[in-house]
Amino acid sequence: MSLGPNLVLSHLPQLSPTSDKASVIMAIDTAVNDLIAQLNSDTQAATNPEFLEKTKQMIVFLEACTSFRDPTFTDHARRRMLEFQGLLLSAHDFNSAAETNDPAVAFALAAPKEAALEAEQLNFEEVFTDTLCKFVRDRLALFHVNQPPSRLLDRHNGRLPYPLSLEFSTVLENVIRKHFANPILRSHNMKILASGISQKDMTEKYFKESFNLPKRENVVRTLWTSQWDIVKAAIRSQQGIQAEVGKSQQTLLGRIFLKKGEGAKGTVLSPAGSETASSLEIWAALTNKAGCKFDPPLPEEIEILDALFDYKPNTINKLKIAVEQLLHHDDSAQEGRKGSSRLYMSRMVMELPPHCGELIALWAYYEHNAIFSPKVLKAYLASTATSELARRAALPLFLRWVEDPIGRGEE
Repeated sequence: MSLGPNLVLSHLPQLSPTSDKASVIMAIDTAVNDLIAQLNSDTQAATNPEFLEKTKQMIVFLEACTSFRDPTFTDHARRRMLEFQGLLLSAHDFNSAAETNDPAVAFALAAPKEAALEAEQLNFEEVFTDTLCKFVRDRLALFHVNQPPSRLLDRHNGRLPYPLSLEFSTVLENVIRKHFANPILRSHNMKILASGISQKDMTEKYFKESFNLPKRENVVRTLWTSQWDIVKAAIRSQQGIQAEVGKSQQTLLGRIFLKKGEGAKGTVLSPAGSETASSLEIWAALTNKAGCKFDPPLPEEIEILDALFDYKPNTINKLKIAVEQLLHHDDSAQEGRKGSSRLYMSRMVMELPPHCGELIALWAYYEHNAIFSPKVLKAYLASTATSELARRAALPLFLRWVEDPIGRGEE
């Protein structure tokens, strides 16, 4: 069965022909993961006609997706199809399946046969990289905001804070694929892990479980942190060199005798072929403002990207729901009963991993600005710290994009 591109993109309810690549990939992952979850949780799902019909539709859809010209997209669709078909194979007895007269059952059970041999050749590096990208995307997606009030964006040249931006998630995924995955995969510990994993265990579930291990046992988390440490060191080195060049150019001799490789305004060429050069390329990709619609990260905010492994989606989703409910309560409550939302958000800053609490508050400010009133904002900031300097230290990310309304006389 062949489907045209527009029909493919209209197949899932949340998609349309105008959907971008990241949205389509996310929709595919959601649909496949839902079917896999049903298969894992219900031993009888594999014989359920309704489930098998959904399976048939999903396989046809994924096969159609592999006809697109974008190699990243088609490879992802193909891998998810093979992963799903491999799990489906293990849940069925093909001898009894051959006797069925139901066309939907016959298709769902027979379709994976040809792909099964291909599924046995799953590549560790590809599956690992795909799962790492999805792991990071899923955590950033917790804070995405689609259409914030334009007046909030106008304060920052029309740009959305990068943690709230789907566009930034796509840029970060490209960086992971191009720069981060290979150094991690080349490490000794990852080579040991690759040599010990069987084809049947080479699934998204397996890798996600390893990504969620406690920090001391989490090899991937350690390597992820190490890569960001290298980026931070490269940025500091570059800043230090530029500072020295700036000082030297303050003198007449400094202006005359510029070192080779230094520009007239203090720019310095990065050492080619070194970790520094690669790290600066990573940072340039994440902070390139040309044509982007998000306000990019600052060097001191790399800690946020490092801390993503500590963010727990179930916990964050529950807190987001609670914050929204409390904001509605404060918006409708009598004057004397207001204040529950600011206390709740203040506790999150202290109790959650680095920057997670203020990211939830930032998401709430942009997503629910109509009920995140100036009074709530003042109360939230005041309950966090009593001076402007202390507030900026406690909420550096939040206050980068939200103006502190507390006057000097109110501190």
